[in-house]
Amino acid sequence: MIVLPGAAVIVKAVSGISSPVQTMRVLFVPELYRPDDATANGTLNDAVALVEEWLARDDSLHVYWLLAPPEVANYDPEYVLADRERVTLVAADPFMHGHEHEDAFSETGYTEAQFRAIEEEIFDQSGYVDVVIDQQVTGRYDIYKWLHRLGGGPDAAVRPTELVGYVHDLRLPFKRHGREMPDGAAMYAEMAATTYTDGLWFKAGVDAERLHEYGTAVLSDELLDELVGDALETGSPLDFEEFTEEYADDPERLHVAGSGWGKKNLDVVLDAAETLYREFGIRTLMTNMDPIPDGMADREFMDAFPECSRERYESVLDAGDLAVVASDHETMPRTPFEQAASGQVLVVRDEPWAYDCVPEDYRLAGSLDELETLAVRAVRDWDEAVAENRRMVEHLRDVRGPEQCGRRTHRDLRERVERRVESFADGDDETLPRAVESATRRFDGGVPLDDLRERVAERVGEAVEDATVTDLVYALRSLGYADAGNPGTPVFVRAE
Repeated sequence: MIVLPGAAVIVKAVSGISSPVQTMRVLFVPELYRPDDATANGTLNDAVALVEEWLARDDSLHVYWLLAPPEVANYDPEYVLADRERVTLVAADPFMHGHEHEDAFSETGYTEAQFRAIEEEIFDQSGYVDVVIDQQVTGRYDIYKWLHRLGGGPDAAVRPTELVGYVHDLRLPFKRHGREMPDGAAMYAEMAATTYTDGLWFKAGVDAERLHEYGTAVLSDELLDELVGDALETGSPLDFEEFTEEYADDPERLHVAGSGWGKKNLDVVLDAAETLYREFGIRTLMTNMDPIPDGMADREFMDAFPECSRERYESVLDAGDLAVVASDHETMPRTPFEQAASGQVLVVRDEPWAYDCVPEDYRLAGSLDELETLAVRAVRDWDEAVAENRRMVEHLRDVRGPEQCGRRTHRDLRERVERRVESFADGDDETLPRAVESATRRFDGGVPLDDLRERVAERVGEAVEDATVTDLVYALRSLGYADAGNPGTPVFVRAE
């Protein structure tokens, strides 16, 4: 019998045979807000980390990606694990590909080419999708409708595909991407799109809270309670094995990393940097994937690395000793906590976003006006500051460790399938399950879905020859079969 780690065995009788815990096929559609550089997108980095954990936990899971082709988005298929047998890359050009304003439509989806690619790569091979994890906010209804139709739609005994809306960074009026349209239109569009999902994932708990707070302008309190109450906080996985948490005996370098966007309050950070240089001789290392704003790079205490490569950034992670983060808002950011995990003592602004990652009583958190004082205190009481940062990183491992993030999201996916297995088993019409049970006796070993359909039709005729792929899948599951997770046409095997 197939049993996933940490899972209990579900037993549900259909035709006298028990159903085990099920594996599944999942379609992941990340938003690429940097459409020409896939690996620079936190959305995709998080998704890859989750998928890697799922594959490790479940030896029969199959994952489909819907992404731009590698040559379009500048990534290697191996980066998204597409060199593995149980991962299929469905590649097609995204909406507005090649246009100078393509980035304005990163969350829009979908094109006919993308939908045809899904049909050809999955459903034309008698495949199916149990759950789609979608970040294409304004195209969400279309992908839902397409997968529902291809899976059998209303003719299926259970819902063919459940849709999970994955909120990476909620579009709120005070955020950069929430201000791109007038009168809060971006926020309204995203909030409306939450209402026809089967569930929500939030990268950060602070966005779930904000949905409830700001959503009253769009949605009823009752609906918001339901949406947020059933939502999952995924966390943003950090692979702590990639970082070396080693601390300097005495701090020598402040590392200012990331973009120069206004929310970062770099003027406050650089005032603190100047004070640290004046009082302690601490130099500042500045890394930025983009050009560094005028007037910052030429300060006497500054060593600047504009348009910084990942390799250079990682070398500065090792070289830096201290970090000061003054952002007005973030959504479980990667960079500050990569710095902390690399042995840079983190002084952070006391804002709700920080507490998705740091303990509530973190002693190096303060108001915007207090950050400089806290940084000075951290240098003066260095051993205490190091101990506090170590405590925070240990807490961070529980919140953002890949294994922990993978476990909670995989459990959510698995339970979505299990509920439909139970629903199918509770149905009154056993015509198809009995026909499938009879047809499986004619297979020696695995049962390919395309061959199964033919043999069921030969045996029973018109009564089941138009059975949906969804009903065939759930009939097999109810009879104790599980998907082997192979590429191409799914093959089901007896789970023993």
